[in-house]
Amino acid sequence: MIFTSPMKLLAALALSGDADAIATELLRLGALELVSLKELSGDWKSGLSSAEPQANAARIAELRARAELFMDMAQPPIRRPELADAGSGALSQAELDAAAKLLDTVAAEVNGLRERQKALQDDILKLDEIRRQIEAFDDLKAGAAASSTYSFLSIRAGLVAQDRLERLAKELEGLPSVLLPSDNTGGGPTGVVLVAMKRDAARIEPLLERFGWEDAKLPDTGGGKQEAVRELGAKVDALRARQADCGSELQGFFGGKAERLSSLWAELRVAELAARLRSSFSKTERTVLFSGWIPAAKAAEVEAGIRKAATGPCIIEWMQPRQGEAAELPVPVEMKNPALLKPFEGLVRNYAVPEYGSVDPTPFVALAYLAMFGLMFGDAGHGLVVALLGIVGIAQARRLGKPDGLFKVVAYCGGAAIVAGMLFGSYFGVELLPPLWFDYHAVVNGLATAGGVRSIYDILGITIRFGMAVLGTGFLLNWINLIRKRDWFTLFMDKGGFLGGWIYGAGAWVAFYFVAHDYKGLPPTSLLAVLLGLPSLLLAAKGPLEFLLHGKRNAKRFKPGMIMDFIMEWIVELLEIYSGYLANTLSFMRVAGLGIAHVSLMTAFFQIARMISPSGPLSPAAIAVLVLGNALVIALEGLSAGIQSLRLNYYEFFSRYFNGSGKAYRPISLRYKD
Repeated sequence: MIFTSPMKLLAALALSGDADAIATELLRLGALELVSLKELSGDWKSGLSSAEPQANAARIAELRARAELFMDMAQPPIRRPELADAGSGALSQAELDAAAKLLDTVAAEVNGLRERQKALQDDILKLDEIRRQIEAFDDLKAGAAASSTYSFLSIRAGLVAQDRLERLAKELEGLPSVLLPSDNTGGGPTGVVLVAMKRDAARIEPLLERFGWEDAKLPDTGGGKQEAVRELGAKVDALRARQADCGSELQGFFGGKAERLSSLWAELRVAELAARLRSSFSKTERTVLFSGWIPAAKAAEVEAGIRKAATGPCIIEWMQPRQGEAAELPVPVEMKNPALLKPFEGLVRNYAVPEYGSVDPTPFVALAYLAMFGLMFGDAGHGLVVALLGIVGIAQARRLGKPDGLFKVVAYCGGAAIVAGMLFGSYFGVELLPPLWFDYHAVVNGLATAGGVRSIYDILGITIRFGMAVLGTGFLLNWINLIRKRDWFTLFMDKGGFLGGWIYGAGAWVAFYFVAHDYKGLPPTSLLAVLLGLPSLLLAAKGPLEFLLHGKRNAKRFKPGMIMDFIMEWIVELLEIYSGYLANTLSFMRVAGLGIAHVSLMTAFFQIARMISPSGPLSPAAIAVLVLGNALVIALEGLSAGIQSLRLNYYEFFSRYFNGSGKAYRPISLRYKD
């Protein structure tokens, strides 16, 4: 559609016993944007109260958020299921208690595994610190001497009975330490070196006493350091393996709970949406009242659904936007575009939502954006790479259940670059096929070409004409919007209205006339007076006419000083029109600038490759330069072209007509997962 969807305001009354069935049906239809009845004008609503306890809705939302958190912790995350068959949306307190118990069980298991992972990580860090300090010493004896001054280590030598050594080592496994026994062939006590953290001394000392540790003198030899480092490395590897086992156990746990968590999330999500819907209902002793915005095209379907769900009497009233009791309510805006244009609708929403009843700019933005990108990034080979990246991104986003709109824009941009590359005869910077329009590379490099585009000035002229077409479309869309709003004064007298368009069109014709006459001649003075002088003088009447039409309504009285105000406003507006429209038009020269830069970079990389291999086939080094050069051009120029295309749409095209004061239409629905 060219325009935003027309909306209607629903106001309905039904029996209290039908509230749940009506809420379920409204969720299924997914067309109602809630409006509190208290926002409507009128004194009748003072005795109404909310029909849904807020505490219950808050508990459902909290349980749904917990289930969602666990689903996101799984690797890969558990996908959100469709809600169409998830239940009626009514959960009893017993069902909510059961859901809370299940989530508590999951939380206990997950927290236990994560605490084990954290404890193992702490031990790994401690062992790494021990290893780092040991490596700083020449030998363990030097380390033992230093440990009494500045080291965090405790390095001790002692004797332990051979039959107790294995049990001591087992007890020390839970502490970050390394135990180095010496060879013992005599059957007596075994000499042992123990390296641990000083802060663990309170835990280690009782163990040593229990197993009969006897302090001894460290050996004079410099050995033991490498053995200690190896032992620590083995312990760290073992701990990391246990960490990986914990991670596998955690993912296995999520795998076993995936189906139950998914179904629970769906039940809670439907219950949450139903509770949110019922919370917007107002009630009297025996009835419920509700209201909301619905696209006019769906009004009949919604009314039929409500009457079907209501077993008792039901009263439905439809109100038009900005009339009667709905006069002060903001009207939500539905931008109804085919799936092909939805990604570009996202670009429009990223800027703002258009005013209700105005032109939906999505189709024009899509066409302008892709045309600009193609002109700036005109290479079929590069476009193919960008398109493939977009397609891969779409597949990855869908696999993870994430939005893919941005990747679709990337894929479309790649397609636009392929088309432009075929027009310019450029395939990875090489003319594999003759150009369908003109040879961009030959023109930029100053080579002789046939056709109407032979110099860089011709390329600049193409982009300026393209910019004028874009701005002219903006004028036209603005006039359509003003006609629909019946704002006749702005339509005729504003700089974006008929007078502004007259001046812009006449100025463009004069500029082309001047260029065609070798920058030496202008149209006859009488013609200039009609083309530019007359609309400029008519614009001087804007201030006085506006005062006559709106001054009395705003209780303003005429004062002689206003004459000077009118003159100054006229002069300022003329300056804005002539300088602003000129700047807006010349701004489109950046399209040619980036296109020329794209060609120049590719030319430079080919020259570098030929410098490496002056004759004959290209060497591997020269091929590497071309491959890296193409990759660099795709990355930098692709990003620049995308940003500049967006900028020209936002700041040049939108400024002509776009009023971003709208409020997005957000119906409560099983299809929306916001």
